[in-house]
Amino acid sequence: MAEYKFIVNTENVNSYGYRILTEGIDTDQYERNPVVLFMHDRGDYKPSGDEVIGKARLAKENDILLAYITFDSENEFASKIEKKVAGGFINMCSMWADPITTTLDPKLALPGQQYETVTKCKLIEISIVDIGGNDDALRLSGGKSKHKLQLLNQNTMSELKVIALALGKDANSTESTILSAVTEMKLSLETEKGKTEEWKNKYIQLQKAEATALVDKAVKLGLFPEDLKDGQISLFETDFDNQHQKLSKLIENKETEHEKNGKKEVVEGVIQLNKKTSSENSADESFDYLQKHDPAKLALIRENEPEQYRKLSLAYSNGVRHKTN
Repeated sequence: MAEYKFIVNTENVNSYGYRILTEGIDTDQYERNPVVLFMHDRGDYKPSGDEVIGKARLAKENDILLAYITFDSENEFASKIEKKVAGGFINMCSMWADPITTTLDPKLALPGQQYETVTKCKLIEISIVDIGGNDDALRLSGGKSKHKLQLLNQNTMSELKVIALALGKDANSTESTILSAVTEMKLSLETEKGKTEEWKNKYIQLQKAEATALVDKAVKLGLFPEDLKDGQISLFETDFDNQHQKLSKLIENKETEHEKNGKKEVVEGVIQLNKKTSSENSADESFDYLQKHDPAKLALIRENEPEQYRKLSLAYSNGVRHKTN
């Protein structure tokens, strides 16, 4: 006997705006009596005996529920439907199930979904259908009862449920639970606001201290007079970063200028000092002076600097003498 493979359920949003999670489909009872009907017709009022046209073997693959259907070839009506399936004229099947658990959790909602998600349900029967779906989007039960799925919009949800979901709580949370969550959130926001304000004030004080230090330095360098100090500091209040960058650059340039001028003055001073020292040393370190006032140094020059000693001796021979003031 031929076996035909059908997709019974996926977790995508169906044509009626809801979806069923495959993992939550309870198939235990169905698999004890895996009947396949045609168009969900059980002949409740006038049963003909042709309602069951086959049986199904179920399998779950990831988020898909599959049915491997075998038709009752001994039944004339079932054989007629099997021929349409075999010929590719009918390719769809549909399940009827009793919902057990549903949820409005937006985390489980997919784009295009209008009604809540069915997380658990009990499989009642599977039917071969000409067009997949259900005439009544809210009628999921295989019996006479109807289970109403709630819309996934705030118009049909109570305000408390909307607030609960917004707070990350269960939609059926009690009023006291929601109120506690709101109070906790309010206290948390006030605490964070206070901390933010505290750090903001600290940051402003740090900026003001840095601005004052920069302006003081600029005044000392002569970039502007003391009486303009307060006005310069106030400029930092409107655009701290830009003003800091500008004044820092001016200070850097001025310090570079002073450094260059300072080096020039030092070099000139050293040159003048060397000239003076050379002049003084030429008199204070003559052979005559050393012989009278520092014979030990003269002895060292003779021992370690023979050329200098020769020059001093020659100068002495030529009449060079130490002059006292």
